[in-house]
Amino acid sequence: MNSELQKVETAQPIETGRNDTTKPRSTGGVYMPRVDVLETDDELLLYADVPGVKQDDVSLTCKGDEMVLHAACAPRNAGKKPLSAEYGVGDYYRAFRLAEQVETDRIEASIKDGVLTVRVPKAAAVRPKRIAVTSG
Repeated sequence: MNSELQKVETAQPIETGRNDTTKPRSTGGVYMPRVDVLETDDELLLYADVPGVKQDDVSLTCKGDEMVLHAACAPRNAGKKPLSAEYGVGDYYRAFRLAEQVETDRIEASIKDGVLTVRVPKAAAVRPKRIAVTSG
């Protein structure tokens, strides 16, 4: 696993004393979304599968060395009798520890086709610096 971003393996919300953004809002289950984390010289890229989630239902918070993803998915078939139900609906929750310095005020997130993309820029102090070599 990437040394820059460490997963906090839990499907249950961490009680942090913060407001209800860390607690499930739906009556369904709490699911740990599958996440890919990639690293470049300048940033960490996080791709989380959150099918059925709308942009307004995503909460991404960063405090200290912890980044918390919480997303709610409303039931799709409310008021209908299911004949077969293989897809669970509920909240998504995942917490990550940021092992290196990052620029939290520059974190960007977008959602498209059920995939949440989070860009976490590394702090300038930990980015590799290319040194020019001159002839001389």
